[in-house]
Amino acid sequence: MKVLVVGAGLAGLAAAIELAKKGAKVVLAEKRAFAGGRAYSFKGPDGEEIDNGQHVFLGCCTAYLAFLEDIGARGLVDLQERTRVPFVDARNGKVAWISESRLPSPCHFLPSILRFHPLPMKARRGLISCARAMMKSKDASDDATFGAWLRSHGQSEEAIRDYWDLLSVACLNEHVDIVSAKVGIFLFQRGFFGARASARVGVAKAGLGAIASKAVERAKALGVDVRFNAKIERLPDPAYDVTVSAVPWRVLLDLVEPHPFFEPARKLEAAPILNLHVTFDRPVAEFPFAAYIGSPIQWIFDHGNRVTLSQSAAREIIDVPNAELEKRFVDELRRVLPKAREAKVVRCTIIREREATVVCSPGAAKHRLPAETPVNGLVLAGEWTAGDWPSTMEAAVASGQRAATLARRFRGA
Repeated sequence: MKVLVVGAGLAGLAAAIELAKKGAKVVLAEKRAFAGGRAYSFKGPDGEEIDNGQHVFLGCCTAYLAFLEDIGARGLVDLQERTRVPFVDARNGKVAWISESRLPSPCHFLPSILRFHPLPMKARRGLISCARAMMKSKDASDDATFGAWLRSHGQSEEAIRDYWDLLSVACLNEHVDIVSAKVGIFLFQRGFFGARASARVGVAKAGLGAIASKAVERAKALGVDVRFNAKIERLPDPAYDVTVSAVPWRVLLDLVEPHPFFEPARKLEAAPILNLHVTFDRPVAEFPFAAYIGSPIQWIFDHGNRVTLSQSAAREIIDVPNAELEKRFVDELRRVLPKAREAKVVRCTIIREREATVVCSPGAAKHRLPAETPVNGLVLAGEWTAGDWPSTMEAAVASGQRAATLARRFRGA
């Protein structure tokens, strides 16, 4: 079976590798000169490899972790041995930890929630009561927002702002008042109330480009013909038995003939992420990563002399000029990081991902297209396609593997 996979992001790489494992003759075509999709890296002025943005995964991202093992890249990421996430209250400098205790799941975060001092004790008890309702929820609505669900279960605006929303923007790139209740509850049920290891945080310790390169090497070793700078004019390609499209939905709509099947995707919306990579003349961060309460900074990640500020759901600031963004956020870094106050800024690199993820708003699930299409010879992959997971690296890998399985069945292979 001859298969063309279009797009060398995580979904396309996963699809190509799975198909090649089963004996298909695969061509992987990528329009850019490098792989990785929206998880890539580039060389900074001093030769340092910088990721386009701070990509994070959780211990429950089993498809992504298995993918890393398969391509020989498991050693390029760090996954916590125990969940331990600092929340810094910028109003007073105190640090609260959401950490994994020795209690069995789903009670393993109970002690740290009771000690979560940015919220008053009444609100902490409310978090536990809400979590209990969330664990039992089996039919959360995709027509209501997660914020509305939280308020209907007694959550105060303070608890939403200083706890639920910080986690929502980090994991879903969206605020609780935009993301659907179904998706928000799925995240917490899978990540925070599942197995003890589910919420452990993973980050790349090498550049994302190195991970993508490992995937390309694995694909080539399996016989995949990887072609960069490849321009695709139309999907599907009749020269192949099956074409797997692993491109963003906007690109797909430009490459296929009009068909009612594809129309729902036109209603999908994208959420931006703004990443600021600020290099100082010395290390300034207090933790490997931390969330910030009472600050416009959402999360800070430490990279030695460089810190990365990952600003999710960044609609309000995505078009602010670089000079203004640098001043605004460097001033804030000096406020929340004592070591930054006397440090000199060497450079500030700002990366805008205007369409970083699909907005999982109420009703958006019905606009995410399934892998199987009515177009002969065309299968879809991508984190934006239909699946349990919201728009994440886990969703991308799972979609590629799902598309590979369907492509094999499509031709009886």
